[in-house]
Amino acid sequence: MYRFASTHLDLWKKKSQRLPLLIRGARQVGKTWLVREHGLSYPNFVEINLEAEPDYRKIFKELFGKPQELIAALSFLSGKEIKPGTLLFIDEIQNSKEAILSLRYFKENLPELHVIAAGSLLEFSFQDLSYPVGRIEFFHLFPLNFEEYLTAISHDDWLDTIHNAHAKTPLPEPIHEKLLEAVALYCLIGGMPEAVKAYVETQNLQRCQEVQQVLVASFREDFYKYASKTNIEYLQISFQSIPRLLGQKWKYSHVDPDVKSRELASVLHLLEKSGLAYRTCHSSANGLPLGAQINPKKFKIFFLDVGLCQRLLGLSLAQLYLEKKTMLAHRGGIAEQFVAQELVSMTPPNQAPQLFYWHREERSAMAEVDFLLENPSGVVPIEVKSAREGRLKSLHFFLQEKKAFIYKAYKISAANFATHDKVESIPFYAVKSIQ
Repeated sequence: MYRFASTHLDLWKKKSQRLPLLIRGARQVGKTWLVREHGLSYPNFVEINLEAEPDYRKIFKELFGKPQELIAALSFLSGKEIKPGTLLFIDEIQNSKEAILSLRYFKENLPELHVIAAGSLLEFSFQDLSYPVGRIEFFHLFPLNFEEYLTAISHDDWLDTIHNAHAKTPLPEPIHEKLLEAVALYCLIGGMPEAVKAYVETQNLQRCQEVQQVLVASFREDFYKYASKTNIEYLQISFQSIPRLLGQKWKYSHVDPDVKSRELASVLHLLEKSGLAYRTCHSSANGLPLGAQINPKKFKIFFLDVGLCQRLLGLSLAQLYLEKKTMLAHRGGIAEQFVAQELVSMTPPNQAPQLFYWHREERSAMAEVDFLLENPSGVVPIEVKSAREGRLKSLHFFLQEKKAFIYKAYKISAANFATHDKVESIPFYAVKSIQ
């Protein structure tokens, strides 16, 4: 399995003014695996786990602010010499406040040491913690996107085919259909590394479904780590509701009409902080930046992973596989989830993801554009159509109303590459070609 994030780690390694790197992301997205693979490029790699080995937590607490003594103690406990040029990997760092704060001392006192830390649920472990900004570098990791999935299933040779296609040279129809089938299969398996690994090793969707079930159960177990007892039930309700409300304007009454919106808003915020949910905010899109024009009361919610959505919906992967050619056509919410996940994966790794959309709710002129991106030259509206065809009334309305701010416009669908009425048509498998 290859992660494109490896390139970022290679660049980080070569920096002359390198900062300790803190990798953030939801549980099970592959943070530990990624660092271990990167560690193979070092002559000396030392890994410590602050969850599995409590003695390390004690060391960080007792020797906080004493980096030289701390390194000596870590060397002793690990049985490995930690010297200049070593990659020190501190996993599950959320288990020690002192370990997080110690990252600043590695930069100030031991700059020749390469330090990477990884953790999940950091915001819950230390809600009032002030991170040493300017002394550490953040890195966000997400599930495998579609191109990484193709690499994992040994079809990385398909990437050049996708990258070389465009409106003037669309792909031959048999190749186009083959790639759409690959997208549909990805939507069943998803991008969680363990689920992809299960498929690669067994070619068995039932085995993938079992792995997905374990992942869902582990996320639910985490609820008890960062929520009060009164919030657990609301967390479960909201967590279960996201897949069935994909692509819809989020209304708490649709989650559970018997629970106060204040309670549901609080637990939704927890799901976002844990990396399990992404909020897509309405922006008026009258120029850039889009984030300066949001209405916080209008938003949609997408999930961490499209494959896990199928599991939360209780759908059989084997049954869905039989209809994979038409799956996206009949499940518009899944199509939007797939695109949202691809767009999130395109976020620069040192930035937290942000998604935007636009809608107009006047009775006589209802309109919605599924996603908005920022380009230095202007706003990029994106309309998602689950089938090949579909009217673009909302998109054209938006283009007319916001024409002074538009850079390019895209339709993402099952259709081949094309251009029509100033809108570029991009197939699902080529979302990353959007500029």
